Amino acid sequence: MSLVGLVIVVLGGISVSSVMRVFVQQKIKTIAVAKCVGATTREILSVYILQALTLGLAGSLLGVGLASLALRAVPRELLQYQGIPVSLGLTPSAVIQGIGIGVLVALLFSLVPLLEIRHVRPSLLLRNDARRAGTDWLRLAVIGLVGAALVALTSWQAASLKIGIGVSTGFVGVAIVLQLVGYALTRLTAPLARAPWFPLRHAVLHLSRPGNQTRVILLAVGLGSFFIIGVRSLQVNLLDEFAMQLGENAPDMFLLDIQRDQAQDLSGFLASRVPGLGSQGPTLIPVLRARVAALRGGERSFDNTEDVRGRGSLGREYTITYRAHLQPNERLVAGRFFDDPGRGPGGREPEVSIEEGIRERFRVDVGDLLRFDVLGRVIQARVTSVREVQWEDSRAGGFMFVFSPGVFEEAPHTYISPLRGVSDPTARAQLQHDLVVKFPNVSVIDVRVVLETVRSVMEMVTLAITIVGALVLASGVLILVGAVAMTKFQRVYEAAVFKTLGASARDIAAMLVIEYGLLGALAGAVGSLCAIALTWGVSRWALDIPWRVAPHVNAGGMVATTLLVATVGVAASVDVLRRKPLATLRAE
Repeated sequence: MSLVGLVIVVLGGISVSSVMRVFVQQKIKTIAVAKCVGATTREILSVYILQALTLGLAGSLLGVGLASLALRAVPRELLQYQGIPVSLGLTPSAVIQGIGIGVLVALLFSLVPLLEIRHVRPSLLLRNDARRAGTDWLRLAVIGLVGAALVALTSWQAASLKIGIGVSTGFVGVAIVLQLVGYALTRLTAPLARAPWFPLRHAVLHLSRPGNQTRVILLAVGLGSFFIIGVRSLQVNLLDEFAMQLGENAPDMFLLDIQRDQAQDLSGFLASRVPGLGSQGPTLIPVLRARVAALRGGERSFDNTEDVRGRGSLGREYTITYRAHLQPNERLVAGRFFDDPGRGPGGREPEVSIEEGIRERFRVDVGDLLRFDVLGRVIQARVTSVREVQWEDSRAGGFMFVFSPGVFEEAPHTYISPLRGVSDPTARAQLQHDLVVKFPNVSVIDVRVVLETVRSVMEMVTLAITIVGALVLASGVLILVGAVAMTKFQRVYEAAVFKTLGASARDIAAMLVIEYGLLGALAGAVGSLCAIALTWGVSRWALDIPWRVAPHVNAGGMVATTLLVATVGVAASVDVLRRKPLATLRAE
C-alpha cells in the first residue's frame, strides 16, 4: 500500500513535469524580458523552483487535510477487531512523510523542464533564436540524479531495494516504449496528412506539428494507464488468492490418526452426519513418516544418513503418501506421473514424485535415486516427476514426496481426513462429541474459529485494496485532465485560424476526437501490455502468489483509456470551440 501511495504521487509528478514544460514555453518571452533587464539565469531558475516548491507544499497540505476527512468518514463498524474498537487518525510521522514526499516529488519532476530556461536568450524578443547545439551534460546529470532519487524513494516506500529497482525499471522501460511509439506514430500516420477529409488531415498534422504534445501526452497517459491497470490487475490477483485460501468449500475440520480398520466405519459415520459429503464419503489420505537416507543422482550423491543430515532440512522427517493421480492443487512441471500402478516390491522399482521445492533447494531431479527409511525399512525409489503444489489449497493436502501405489499398501499407516463440518455450533459440537465417543483414538482439530477470524481480517484487507485501487483510478483521471488541458493555449489560436478560414466547430471537435482517441488507444495498449509484465514481476518476486492474467482488466483498461482521453480532450477544449475567433486574433 505504501508503494501504491508512492505511485499516486509519481503520477502527480508526471503531471507536474508536463505542465511545467508547457509553462516554460508560455513564459519564454517573459523570461527573455527578465534577462534583458538584468536578471540572471540562476535568479530566474530560483524563482520558478520556489514556485514549484510552494505549490508542492500547498498540494501536500491539501492532501493531509483530505486524508483527515477521509479517515473521519470511515464507518465505525469497520473499526472493530474481535469486538475491540480500533482508533484511527493521522500520526505525526505519516503527516511528515506525506508532506516530505509530496514536496520532493514536485521538486524532482520540475527540475528537468525548468532547465530549458538556460537556453532562453534576450535576443529572442527580436528574432527566433535556435537552441544551442551540442550535448546538454547538465540536463543529463539532473535526469540521472532524479532517477536515482526516485529509485531510492521507491525502495524506501516498498522496504525493498529489489522491488524499488524493479518498479523504477518498469517505469523507465514504459517511458522509453512510449517515446518510441510516439515517434512511430508520427511516421506511420504521415501519409494520412493528404486525406480528403479535413478533420482527419489536420488531426494527423497536429501529431507532428512544431511544439506538438504527442509524446508528452503519450508519456503521461501511458504511464498513468500502466500503473492503474497494473494496480488493478494486482488487486484481482490478490483477491483471487484470498478467495482460494478462504473459499466457502475450504476444510475447517481435520481428523488425524484414523486407523486402517476404522476407515470404512468412519466414512459411513461422517456421510450420515455431515451434509454435502454424498455417497462417496470424506477424503481419506494415507500417510506415513519417512526420512531420506541416501541420494544417488547426476549432480550430487549422499551415501549415508549422516551425509544427508549435513545437507540441512533434506534429512528431516517427512510425512509421505501414495496415490496414482495428481490432486487439484498440483501441477506436473517435469517428468511423468505414475503410469503403472502395479510397480512395487513385487514388480519393478518403486517411483516417487517430489515437490518443486526439493528440486530447487537440494538439486534432486528426475532420474535420481532416493533411499528412504520408512518405519525401519529401507525403500529405494526413483524420481520420475516433479510437482508444483499450491499449499494454500488444503482440500487435498500437500506432500513433498508422493509414492506410486503398490509400495506401502501393506505397511502400517494411518489416514487423515480434511472436511468441512456442519455450520451450526450445536450440531458441530455434537458431531465432535459423538465422533470421539465412537472413535476415541481419532484426533479432531477444529479450525473454524481461526478461519472465521482470518476471513474477517481478509475482508478488511480486501476493502482496503479496493479503496486504494479507486484512489489510483481517481488520480489517473485528474492527471489525464491535466495532460490534455495543458495544450489548450495552443488550441485557442489554431481554432481561431480554422474558424476564420471556414471550419465549423463540429469539424474542429471531430479533429480533436480523432487525435486524442488515437493517442488514448496507443497509450492504453502500451500501458496494458506493460502492466502485464509488472503484475507478473510483483506477483512472482514480491508477493509470492500465483500469477494470473486478467484479460477483462487489460481490455477494459485499453477501451476506457481510449474513451477517456477522447472525452477529456474534447471536454477540455469546449471553450476553445465556443470562443469567437476575433477576440483571439486581436489578443495575438
